[in-house]
Amino acid sequence: MSDYRDVERLMHHFMEMKDGPVGCAVSISQGEETLFEGSYGYADYQKSKELTPDALFRQFSTTKVIAALCGMIQYERGHFLMNDPVSDYLPEYKHMQVQVQRPDGGWDLVESKEPILMRHAFSMGVGMLAHDGSPADLEMQRIRESMGGTKICNKYDHLTEIKAFGAVPMMWEPGTHWQYGQGLDIMAAVVEVTSGMGLGDFMKKEIFEPLGMKDTAYRLTGDMKDRLVDCTVRNDKGELEAYPTDIMDRCCQPDAIYECAATGLVSTVGDYAKLAKMLANGGRLGDTQIIGRKTIDLMRRNQLTDEQLKEFRSNYYQAGYGYGMGVRTMMDPAAGGSNGSLGEFGWSGLLGTWVSIDPDEKTSIVYMHQNWPNHEEYAHLRLRAVANGLFK
Repeated sequence: MSDYRDVERLMHHFMEMKDGPVGCAVSISQGEETLFEGSYGYADYQKSKELTPDALFRQFSTTKVIAALCGMIQYERGHFLMNDPVSDYLPEYKHMQVQVQRPDGGWDLVESKEPILMRHAFSMGVGMLAHDGSPADLEMQRIRESMGGTKICNKYDHLTEIKAFGAVPMMWEPGTHWQYGQGLDIMAAVVEVTSGMGLGDFMKKEIFEPLGMKDTAYRLTGDMKDRLVDCTVRNDKGELEAYPTDIMDRCCQPDAIYECAATGLVSTVGDYAKLAKMLANGGRLGDTQIIGRKTIDLMRRNQLTDEQLKEFRSNYYQAGYGYGMGVRTMMDPAAGGSNGSLGEFGWSGLLGTWVSIDPDEKTSIVYMHQNWPNHEEYAHLRLRAVANGLFK
C-alpha cells in the first residue's frame, strides 16, 4: 500500500512540472482523524513567501459543493421538494421559453412544455448558458449589461440577477440535456427566498460557524488579503508570472455584495477539510450535526439520464462519474480507473482546488493549488490513487 512519503513525493512532483504550481497543500482524513496534512512550496509567484497552513485559496467551483449543501439543508427541512417547479419560489420562471433553431439558421422561441423542477436546478439540467449568438446568449448578455455586471463580479445581489434571468430562453426542455451552467445559481436563489437570508449569511449561520470554519467566506476581512495565495501561469517565454484575478478579487472586497453558488468563496485546506470530514461522517463533526446521513446519500446519487451522462463524461476526468445534487458521484470505479468506492463524491475548482468525499469509508481528501493550467486530471486523479491507497 502507499504511505505518506508517496503523498509528499507527489506534492513535490506537481511543483517540479514545467508549468505546475509553485505551492500546493493537502489534507487526508478518515473519520474525524486527520491522517495527513501538509503545505509545500510558496504562496507567491516570486517564491519569496512560504506556503503555510493558514494560506487562503480561491475556491472557484468548489464553492458549488457548499452551495449544494445549503440547498440540501433546506430540502431536508421541508422548504421544497425536488419535483417542485422552481416557479413556486421564483415566479419569474413561470412561463419559460425554449429556443429552436430553424433550417435557415434563424431562431424561434416557443413556450416550454415542462417546468424547471428543483431537481433540474440541482443537477444542471437547465440550459440557459450559450456563447453562440443565440437568443439565450444575447438575452443573458443584455441583462448583465443593463444591470452593469459580469459573470462573477456584480454591483447587485445574486437574487436580483437570478430573478432577471427568468427572461432568458432555455436551450432545450428542462432535464433533457446536461450543461455546466446556471442550475445551482437558480437553486441557491430558492435557498435565499425560503430562508430569507443571503447565500453567504446562510452558509455562515448553518455551516461555517457550527463547524468552526473561520477562514471560509465570500469576503476578505482582517489579515485574509495577506494570506491569499497568488495564482500563477507561465508566459510565452516560459517565465512564471501572476495569473490575473483582479475581477474575482474585487468580488471578495468588504464592500462587495454579490454572492453566487457557482464561485466566490475563499478557504484554507484545513477549513475545507472540516466540511469534507462532516460530509464523510454522515453529516456530523464532533457534537455538531449539520445534515442527515440519508440526505447526503441523496446528494451523491446520480440524477442524470443515459443521454445526459454521455454529455457529462466529456473527458477522462469525469470517467466513471455521474452527477448528483451539485456534485460528481462515482458510479463505476472500473470505468473511472479509480481505487475508490461507489458513491465517492466531490468537485473541483478552476485553478486547482479539489475535494473527494467517501461516506462509505468515512474518508475525505482536500487538495488546493492556484495555477493555470490547473492540471486537474493529472494531479487530482494521481492524488486520488495515492490517498485511497493509504486507507485501511
